[in-house]
Amino acid sequence: MNPISRLIYLWKRREDKEMKMALMFYVCLCIIILTDFAFGYFFYFESKIMFIVNLVCMLINFFIYYLFELNKRSLGVNILLCELLVFLIFATIIMGWDYGFQQYIYGMLCIFFLPFYTQSEFKHKGIHVAGVGFLFISTYYILDYVCNIAKLPPSHDAMIFAPSFIHALNSFVSISAVSSFCIISSMINNEVNKTLKRKADFDELTSLYNRYGLNELLSERKSENKSFYIAITDIDFFKKINDTYGHNAGDEVLKKLSSKLVELNKHSIVVGRWGGEEFLIIGDSSLGHQEFKMHLENFRSNIENKSFNVNGKKIKVTVSIGIAKFNNKSSIENNIKEADINLYKAKETGRNKIVG
Repeated sequence: MNPISRLIYLWKRREDKEMKMALMFYVCLCIIILTDFAFGYFFYFESKIMFIVNLVCMLINFFIYYLFELNKRSLGVNILLCELLVFLIFATIIMGWDYGFQQYIYGMLCIFFLPFYTQSEFKHKGIHVAGVGFLFISTYYILDYVCNIAKLPPSHDAMIFAPSFIHALNSFVSISAVSSFCIISSMINNEVNKTLKRKADFDELTSLYNRYGLNELLSERKSENKSFYIAITDIDFFKKINDTYGHNAGDEVLKKLSSKLVELNKHSIVVGRWGGEEFLIIGDSSLGHQEFKMHLENFRSNIENKSFNVNGKKIKVTVSIGIAKFNNKSSIENNIKEADINLYKAKETGRNKIVG
């Protein structure tokens, strides 16, 4: 796949963290390859030695692109760091400090921070970053001494291109590399934050809200100071299901029941897993008691009249439900307790029913 097609492919799939990571690599590499082409023309007139060095670097960068295609990014990045370091040393000594090739070190800062955005490609990330960082900073000050203190004269032949123009171009390349890193790393961080938020708010097994997420929702509803109803439901004789069919089968029943609970969402009802086989149901403020109870009765009846197919075995389950009106003047815990009391009454009076 050519570089343009690869960038388009990665951009379309940028929601995925690994794709964002790959996109960062390819953007940095494409900026470098385009720079190679631009400087190939410049060096042809200014310095035949640098023209040859640039040509070799261009071939190395295409090889690095090939390594990226093979998903060998760790090796590719290490080669890229070495190649850039050698190039800027040659360019700074041969062309002189005024052309600004030493600024590539600023642009390379983003490259040696890349290991922190990967999972297992780089071993000993801290040592890698500290070592490469020390090498680059040392190189910068050595070049500064050689060019500005020791006054080593540049060895290029002509002055067709103004140093200020090339200096500005090198500044633009370095800033582009850092900007690309900042933008894409920000995208990665946003994605990580979304993932962490989802893990904090949602139950891993059922993909419903977990207790933490439900408490947040109840806090928001309570702050609105509107009347609404809540309910707690659980599976009757769930322990018997685990004992008879195994805990894996019990987990499958929880997932299948959750998929049925989710259908209540279309009636402005939010559901979540409160813990174990218990689920909390939160009605919208627009729902009155009878309407809320009707939707829950439809759910209860639907569960009663069907069987869950788990590992080739049909398992019949029923649910009990306790409803309570949420009192905004009382704590969330007390409101949950009211629904839990009604659930207990449903259990005590025969199960497979709604109380409240």
